[in-house]
Amino acid sequence: MEDFTVRMAKPEDEDAIFDLCVALCEEGQIFTMDPDVVREVILGCTAGHGGIIGVIEGEHELEGAICLSTDKYWYAKDWFLGEVFNFVPVKYRKSTRAKSLLSFAKKCSDDLKIPLVVGIVSNNKTEPKIKLLERQLPKAGAFFVYNEQYAKVM
Repeated sequence: MEDFTVRMAKPEDEDAIFDLCVALCEEGQIFTMDPDVVREVILGCTAGHGGIIGVIEGEHELEGAICLSTDKYWYAKDWFLGEVFNFVPVKYRKSTRAKSLLSFAKKCSDDLKIPLVVGIVSNNKTEPKIKLLERQLPKAGAFFVYNEQYAKVM
């Protein structure tokens, strides 16, 4: 299977990235999407403020995107690169696009010389995501959610 080229997102990609985020959230995120917050994150990343977005450019649309932010745990002095999202639309799955996006994240981690932290906070298609991550990254803990029903706005 082929690897896909992942490039840094540009301001002209913002609307297409937003559309990917809408599709991602519709697919089953735990929390309700706030479009203003999503746009703020995208704009910050494309402007180079605290985050990075990598995209796979297709002939007609973006075929995947990964968003990474610089962060640190409440107790730590060390910064890390945290995965905000890694999304490939359904019609582009059964490919190595998600793997290529993770390779991009690892390269960013290498370039910045800070660790990469990736997790899954979703109950939708969790097992395939875990298998992908286990093949690409060393495991260090897990995420679990209690009282998930309170996160949903009905």
